[in-house]
Amino acid sequence: MVNPLPIAITTDEKRFLMESAVLMRDSGRLDQAAVMFEAIVSLVDDRHLPLIGLGSVEFERGAFERAVERFEDAVAFAPDCALAHAHLGEALAFSRHLEEAQLALRKATELDPAGTAGGNMARQIQKFLDYGLL
Repeated sequence: MVNPLPIAITTDEKRFLMESAVLMRDSGRLDQAAVMFEAIVSLVDDRHLPLIGLGSVEFERGAFERAVERFEDAVAFAPDCALAHAHLGEALAFSRHLEEAQLALRKATELDPAGTAGGNMARQIQKFLDYGLL
C-alpha cells in the first residue's frame, strides 16, 4: 500500500505508533486507539496487525460482531497468522457462532502448534468452550 503521507515513516516510528495505539486501547481510550489503528493500516505492509488491533478495540467495546469483521479482515490479509485466527475464534465464540469459532481456533492451533503466536490463546479459548463457559 502507498504511504498517504508526504514523508517517509521509519520502522521504529511505525512500531511507536502501534505501541501507542495498544497503550491507548489498554488504558480505555478506545476511540483514540481506533483512530490510531485505522491510520496505521495504510502505513504498514503487515496490515493484519493494526486490523487485529481494531478488532480488539471492538471486542473491548463488546461489539463482538464488528470485532469478527475486523478479525476476518486480518485473516484475509494474513491467512497464515495464528494470532488473527485465535482472535477471530474468540470473537466468534462471544458472538455465539460456536461452530465457526471452533474452526478458527483449530486453524490457529494448526498454524501455531508450539503456542508462541496465537496457538496457546486458541487452546485456552477452546477449553472455555469445552467447559461451556462461553
